Amino acid sequence: MNMPHAANIEIKSIKSPKGPKHALNQEPKLLIKVLALLILLLGLGFGGKHIYQRLCQCDFFQITSVRINNNHMTSKEQISALSRVDIHSNLLAINVVQVQALLESHPWIAKAEVIRDWPNRLLINLKEKTPVALLNRETGLFYLDGSGQIIAAATPVQELDFPVITGLENYSFNTAGSAQIPEPLKDVFDLLKLANRNNPILPQQNISEIHIAEKGELILYLLDRPFPIYLGSEGKISTRYYRLVRVLKNLYKTREFSEVLYIRLDYQKDTILVGKIETGKVHRG
Repeated sequence: MNMPHAANIEIKSIKSPKGPKHALNQEPKLLIKVLALLILLLGLGFGGKHIYQRLCQCDFFQITSVRINNNHMTSKEQISALSRVDIHSNLLAINVVQVQALLESHPWIAKAEVIRDWPNRLLINLKEKTPVALLNRETGLFYLDGSGQIIAAATPVQELDFPVITGLENYSFNTAGSAQIPEPLKDVFDLLKLANRNNPILPQQNISEIHIAEKGELILYLLDRPFPIYLGSEGKISTRYYRLVRVLKNLYKTREFSEVLYIRLDYQKDTILVGKIETGKVHRG
């Protein structure tokens, strides 16, 4: 008996196509993960803040020494008081930018650098303003910087070995820190720059006083003998300076310097007048 052949049946698993309903089922899971991550980050943030606050009170970071460099016209006591930092402060807790701003508010400090030296030392590097002369005012002596601006009042405990500028007792100086040298001081500062080159005949160290007369004429007084040297106001200050150097060199060489009463470079264009004590005569050179 012939049996009928069995039919070949292929069974396939059929997957449901991804559709909107499947996406909706995945969205809550993604949202839960994002929320969990946010909660973790917030927890770490609050924890980090708490840890930082604890470290700012930790004895391990308590400052044991404050090193101050390059202070000459200011004392370490002044700097420490102005910085508001001492050995009881916490190195991590101090605001470096704020300390630098406090230090630079001092009239003598041009720039301050505050460095944390971990774990418990603080370094303060200063750049002070450089005085070049003392200015005589009605209220006393004041330091002048290289731009002709007043730095601060002079005190007996500070260095006073600078040329003194007189004649501007009532002149109104710009205290806003202008970079421009005041007009009456331009020749004076050019003269000091020339003398600062340490010419052995007329170095800056031998200039005691520079007086500015009413019409801008300069009268110079030396430290070793304070007789007046009339530099006048005509011509370049460099020309007048080197003319004076030649006169002084000759006087030192002939040993007549001790007899000089005055020197006038403003007598005539090509003539210098030297008055002497000895005979009362006037030497023209």
